[in-house]
Amino acid sequence: MSDGLGLFNGKEMPNKKVGWDFYQKACDYNNSIKLNDTVKVNENFYIGKQWEGVDSNGLPTPQFNILKRLVGFVVATITTDNVKVNATALANVPNEDELTDPVRIVNEEFEAIIERNDIPALIREYARNSAIDGDGCLYTYWDDTAANGQKVKGAIKTEVIENTRVFFGNPNDRTVETQPWIIIARRTMVRLAKKRSKANGCTDWEYITSDSESNAVDQAKVVDDKVTELLLLWRNEEDGFIWGYEFTQSGEIRKPYSLNIKRYPISWLPWDYVADSYHGQAMITGLIPNQIFINKAWAMSMLSIMKTAFP
Repeated sequence: MSDGLGLFNGKEMPNKKVGWDFYQKACDYNNSIKLNDTVKVNENFYIGKQWEGVDSNGLPTPQFNILKRLVGFVVATITTDNVKVNATALANVPNEDELTDPVRIVNEEFEAIIERNDIPALIREYARNSAIDGDGCLYTYWDDTAANGQKVKGAIKTEVIENTRVFFGNPNDRTVETQPWIIIARRTMVRLAKKRSKANGCTDWEYITSDSESNAVDQAKVVDDKVTELLLLWRNEEDGFIWGYEFTQSGEIRKPYSLNIKRYPISWLPWDYVADSYHGQAMITGLIPNQIFINKAWAMSMLSIMKTAFP
């Protein structure tokens, strides 16, 4: 398989070379729109590092951080109500009364999943990332190692993924379900990657080594004992099921497997839509010049006061 096209019709399975080529192509797109730089600047301004890289020449560097308060207010406004999922039987279903207990059981399971994953808190972080970074992403998966009080382990898990670690196969389309493939990247310890690879029966587990690739916005987060681990998700166009494949540049983590679902386990929220791009425009990107002006105005006021003689 040279181009990876065979995996969409179920005739072939991906390998680490094809998957890594997909990843590199997606990274090139994000680099072309300077996504990592934008996210780093926005995050710095949000947390208060608003004079980073500026040579003040001894001038005062005050900060009057309006961005953090603005984002906090907007996110709190749109996530005030807690999320609740409620299932009901359709009115036109035969023997509707017989579905009372199954519907009750489903609703109880919904409540347990929401409580176990603390979904309201995740949604607040999801909206916060969308406002600051341009996109929010939730990834839901089955964790077969999670304790659930039963003999057989396993539970549904949901986590927030940064937009710098999510790559769409068609970067000109923001719709999740129309994507040919989606890649989720993360930095993980080499030791743990080898352990999982060996446990999953991959023969090249000992070839997994640390690499210089990193999607960390802050390069200080890059360490030598980590490796970029990728999860490739794609849809088999023959039966519509989503498949997964976990790998690194130097070795496989898990052989291709079916997730037994027909929708991508991704929720994607661009804050403000940008034409022909799956990445959105962050709320604070257009407000940063205002923040810079406010800081400069305060700096000049402080300098004026410092140079003024009082009787």
